Parts: sequence; structure tokens; C-alpha cells
Amino acid sequence: MRRLLLILPLTLTFGCASTEPFEQQIRELTWRLDAAEQAAEQAVVDKRLAERELGIANQQLQIKDERLELSYDALRETRKTFESELQTRLNEMASTEPGSSGPLVISQYGGIVLESEIFFAAGQHALTPAGKKALKGLADLLMKPEYADKVVEVVGHTDTDPIRKAKDRYRDNYDLGGMRANSVRIHLESLGIPAGHTYLSSWGPTRPLQTGNKARNRRVEIVLHDPSEATPVEASPTLPASAKKD
Repeated sequence: MRRLLLILPLTLTFGCASTEPFEQQIRELTWRLDAAEQAAEQAVVDKRLAERELGIANQQLQIKDERLELSYDALRETRKTFESELQTRLNEMASTEPGSSGPLVISQYGGIVLESEIFFAAGQHALTPAGKKALKGLADLLMKPEYADKVVEVVGHTDTDPIRKAKDRYRDNYDLGGMRANSVRIHLESLGIPAGHTYLSSWGPTRPLQTGNKARNRRVEIVLHDPSEATPVEASPTLPASAKKD
């Protein structure tokens, strides 16, 4: 029909004159028209294929998201079980220690609280005998097969009082918190925790458990991580040589 419409005006215009040049032009226009139609049809096919591939990709992505969510659920459940078991174990140990102020807890920052009154003498970073005894039970639990791949972050916390009497040993509260955490780390490793599974951080006085409660805020916390999520914070100031003795 398109070809007829193109030929008819030319025939009417020129009558019996030679139509060869015009026929050649018509053939060329017809070829271009056919090529354009084929290109349009191919474009429709390509679009449908692209839409189909996009649909398949979206389905695969949804499946991966569902599998990932299931993995996260399993990970959260494993961590919840560990924290529950560990808290129970530490509570039992804390309740038998002389001078304990009560059962140990998991803080709002996700760490298992080791109270300074049990683990350290006032203004000191060396572990007390009671603290070493408590860490033995903790190390035994951390070395169970189901927790063998966990990374242990040992975190030092202090109250807000500035360092005064022990200024020759600790430059500030971050230094004291870091050295206490390091004492815990060293002892855990001496009990069998692999050195590559521990690291230190110190928040000093910046993460209190309870505002105004200095006794509670002085502590070391144990935080468990999967290797993929363990990201050590910026290092605390270099520890003085005295820290290596404990």
C-alpha cells in the first residue's frame, strides 16, 4: 500500500514521460522504509528481551536477599545464644567473688562488663587474683568450638575523674583504660585465646553506663565480633613500658 501511494502521485504528475528515474527513487525509498520497519521490529524484540532479563535479574536478587536475611537471622540467633550463656557463666562467677557488687551484665554498648572493683585495684591496671580467676572461666567459654572463629575486642572504660596521683604512670583516662584492657587481653591470651583473635580499644570516660555512677563506669568490656565486622578503632596513645610487666 505504501509503495502504491508513492508511485501514484508520480504517475499522475508526469503521465507518459519516462518514469525510470522516479522508479529508482521509489525503490530506494521503499528499501529505506523496509529497513526502518525491520529496525523497529528488532527494537521491539530487543526491548522485550531486555525486560525479560531484567525480570530474571530482579528474581535472582530477591533470592539472594532472602538467603542473606536467613544468614543474618542465624548469626543473630547464634550471638544471642552465646551472650546468654556467657552472661549466665559470668553471673555465677561474679556472685561467688568477695566484694562483688552484683552479677555482671551486658552493657548498652554490646559488651560484657568486667567491673573494675573485681578486676583491678584502685588506680591500677594490673589484674587482681579474683579478676584472673574470673577470666579463666571466660577463656574456657571463648575457646569452645562454636565460638572459635569469633574476634574478641577488649575495651577499656573509666570514670570522668582526671588522673592525678598516678600521673607518672597514666597520661590520661584513655591511657588507663587502654592499659587495663591490655592486661585483660594479655591474660586471656595466656589462657589460650589466640593472639590474632583479640584487639584493643579505649573509650576512656566517653561511654558511661550510668551518668554520675563512677564505680559502674570504671570497667573493661568484652565485645565479640565476626571477623568481617571487627573493625579496630583508632589506636589509643602508646602504652608506657610499665604496661609490659603485667
